[in-house]
Amino acid sequence: MRKKEDLPDVERVKLSPLFGIRPGIIILASIAAAVLLAFFLICMLPGIISGSGYIAFSLPTSDTAIYMDGKYLGSSEGSVYRVPAGRHEFSFMIAGSDAGSIEHDVKGRIFFTLFTHRMETIAFEPVYTPELEKAISDSFAEDAAAWSRVIEYEDPYGFPPLFSHFASNAAALGFDDIRDIWLYGVMHITSRAMYEDYAEGMETLAASSAAYISPELEELDAKLDAIYSGTGLPAPAPGSNAGVEPISSSGGFISYAPCPVSMGRSGSASYPESNEYPASVMAEAFSVASHPVSEYEYALFTEAVPYWSWANKERLIADGMVDDSYLEGVSLSVSAVSTRPVRNISIYAAEAYCRWRSAEEGREYSLPSEAEWYAAALSAADKRYAASLIFYDPDPSSPSGMMGQLWEFTSTPYVPLMRLSDYQKAIELSALYPYDGHIVKGGSYINSPESITIDSVGVMDKSSCSPFAGFRVRTE
Repeated sequence: MRKKEDLPDVERVKLSPLFGIRPGIIILASIAAAVLLAFFLICMLPGIISGSGYIAFSLPTSDTAIYMDGKYLGSSEGSVYRVPAGRHEFSFMIAGSDAGSIEHDVKGRIFFTLFTHRMETIAFEPVYTPELEKAISDSFAEDAAAWSRVIEYEDPYGFPPLFSHFASNAAALGFDDIRDIWLYGVMHITSRAMYEDYAEGMETLAASSAAYISPELEELDAKLDAIYSGTGLPAPAPGSNAGVEPISSSGGFISYAPCPVSMGRSGSASYPESNEYPASVMAEAFSVASHPVSEYEYALFTEAVPYWSWANKERLIADGMVDDSYLEGVSLSVSAVSTRPVRNISIYAAEAYCRWRSAEEGREYSLPSEAEWYAAALSAADKRYAASLIFYDPDPSSPSGMMGQLWEFTSTPYVPLMRLSDYQKAIELSALYPYDGHIVKGGSYINSPESITIDSVGVMDKSSCSPFAGFRVRTE
């Protein structure tokens, strides 16, 4: 075992007082100072430097844009904002329309701003105005028309809450009568996601004072319930069109007496099959051109109205009248008479052509409605499908090229569920909210005759141009 060694005695070290203060007190004070400094640097200094506060907003409306001192801050959907302390003006807009403003003193926060956002909530009640109601309604209509074109979503968050947000805004702002705009939106339900959002909006409206129920809505609501509940909705049998015949043919036009027209065929009422759901409409007396508008006829128009010439295409595109395909592949000449149908023109251009020809001839021309086109096509049902752009028809007693050749524009807007609802009411509502495309009929020379029937419904935006679409005119 190792022997224990004795250590030598040493003199104890004693710290001398500093300024008469005992060393222990100095050490304790230093530790306290360090703690206080750390507390200040971490818990107070950031708040002092930032000079800001945290705010949120309590608003009864949805999709409300918030501006602070004239600059965009954010939206109303549960966000927290860090803003400079002091007095600020907060203004609110919904669908681009003024919803009112307030001034508020934002308190600066000092303590613990690195760890917690002590927040103050600013409450505001947007102010109703007729202009605000119109802006919200128009925005809802435009969004409903746009989103109806998407029928499948990757996840439950793919579809925005259009119906439920519009309903909450209508309830919060005290809209009086929304029957027309609500029905218009419902006529665009093309998916289960839209239907479920609509059902949520209906619950909100049921607790509001707004008038939103109409006979047309009740009828359509029952059909949608049958479709999405799985019950199914049987299609009625198509009506008879035995009496649809031309009464005369003169000057390149085929005339028809007033007649009821039964469009569609029996089939599924689910979208998009519902495009061919049976519908009966009345076609008043009209005359339709025996052939589509030709390149030569359109050349006369562009020479008289240079705004619509190919040379002015960039301006037309900027004005939203056509797309980049305008008149591509089309030869326009007033000296060489081309009977080929004009194509790669838009519905806007076709309507402008009708206005010009009306002024030139002192007779009203326009695009045929879907019902008028259908009646004319029925009278030419025995003619073969035009599988080429140039089509010879020796029979002048009924229109040529109604099936095939080119898809033909109609004046009828495309509202997805117009066949399941009140067909004429859908057209009236689309005139109030012009965000829909237009129906095109008849197929083109590139389509298979087996895939296109008189009941087939195509759709084009009013500014779109296609090498497979053209138009013919109608008159009284």
